[in-house]
Amino acid sequence: MSFHEQVVWQPQPGPQEVLVNCPITLIGYGGARGGGKTDGTLGKFAIKQEQLGEDFNAIFFRKELPQADDLIERAKQIYLPLQAHWQDQKKQFTFPKGGRLRFRPLANDADAEKYQGQNLSDCAIEEAGNYADPSCIWKLFGALRGKGGGQVILTFNPGGVGHSWLKETFIRPAPKGLKVLQKELPNGKHFDYIYIPSRVHDNQILLAKDPGYIDRLHMVGSPELVRAWLEGDFEIHEGSYFPEFSSRHIISPFNVPRHWQRYVGFDWGFRSPFAAIWGAISSGKTDEGVEVPFPKGSLIIYRELWGKGVDNVEQATRIASLSVGENPICVADPSIFKHDGGPSINDQFTQVFARYKHPPFRAADNDRLSGWSQIRQRLVAKPALLYIFASCPYLLDTLPSLAIDKKRPEDADSSGDDHACDALRYLCKARLIDSQWQEPPAVVSKGSVRLQAYIAQIRAQRDKVRI
Repeated sequence: MSFHEQVVWQPQPGPQEVLVNCPITLIGYGGARGGGKTDGTLGKFAIKQEQLGEDFNAIFFRKELPQADDLIERAKQIYLPLQAHWQDQKKQFTFPKGGRLRFRPLANDADAEKYQGQNLSDCAIEEAGNYADPSCIWKLFGALRGKGGGQVILTFNPGGVGHSWLKETFIRPAPKGLKVLQKELPNGKHFDYIYIPSRVHDNQILLAKDPGYIDRLHMVGSPELVRAWLEGDFEIHEGSYFPEFSSRHIISPFNVPRHWQRYVGFDWGFRSPFAAIWGAISSGKTDEGVEVPFPKGSLIIYRELWGKGVDNVEQATRIASLSVGENPICVADPSIFKHDGGPSINDQFTQVFARYKHPPFRAADNDRLSGWSQIRQRLVAKPALLYIFASCPYLLDTLPSLAIDKKRPEDADSSGDDHACDALRYLCKARLIDSQWQEPPAVVSKGSVRLQAYIAQIRAQRDKVRI
């Protein structure tokens, strides 16, 4: 008697094998389109349900459940031959050994809180780049109490409203991936996580079935977009609202001449980040009258400050202490001037500023489209009229990753991390572009640096990774 063994699924060599064998609690599985991320996650769950039996209790999340239609169909191809039972109304697979896998929406914190108190062994979040704020994802860790400690897998590609936090969490600490990263916890222990990069060339099954897939990716648009989709390049920003931004706008820090007019743009926040941006308007010369490589009237962003969960008095104190002796023109988010039965937020700032003899805030012009236009005009000008110190990584991260609003393409998507960009917008509206400006001397190249070369030194001294 002979038996025929049907192979339902097996991991491909490379990232899928790494994923299947990885025991680390948090896995970022990302990169190019067509890299086999969804298949790898479904396959890992098929193996884990065999190992855990009835202790396997997993949920596969999409931001909206209809987005999971193709995912569910692929899951049926893998799980039904394993004698799993599919319940369409519950959107749930039940496996012969008693384990189960559900498909559920995860749109916000309220959705995540539905699972507190459950004993989940595993979670997967498909297309994590669709989340501007990952707080609902992190809340799922409170439901991981299953056998073996549980795992969370995030799949993602470059681009989208979540580009910035995914890059900050997984890519920047280990650009090539496959390195165990650590987050220090308040109790002194460390939480381990890892980034597993996936490229389309790792998915030989797809390329064998569809040899023209890569050729079609080359037709999607600009070379930068092709790199993002084909290579998983997180230095490229799919759907960026400011594609004009480049390394020519990034400069090495220098001592800003005292006579240059200073400005501060401020976007308030507490649970979401606050951001303050300092800029100076070039006169074209130093205090000694020596020409500089930045046009008269150009805006030089020379300082930034941001934080989260910081009270108003402390925010004001930090801003004022950094601006001592500069006498900047200060503009802020108009919402801080509202009175809701008591002192406004601006009133609290003004009291602190008075102690430092710091100028008070004015209400910024909050017209979004004209404000974005001011930034764009400065970026596209030849020579450029906007330069940013390489020591301002928060703005340098969020400006190029600011996404287009899909419902209102002329505007930026406000659901992403736009706080530093809003502060810059307020500042630019306070100092409109001159109708004429002077050409700089032919030494512009001396003031420019490449993004990775300088900022790497700044970031080496900072721990901005947050989970």
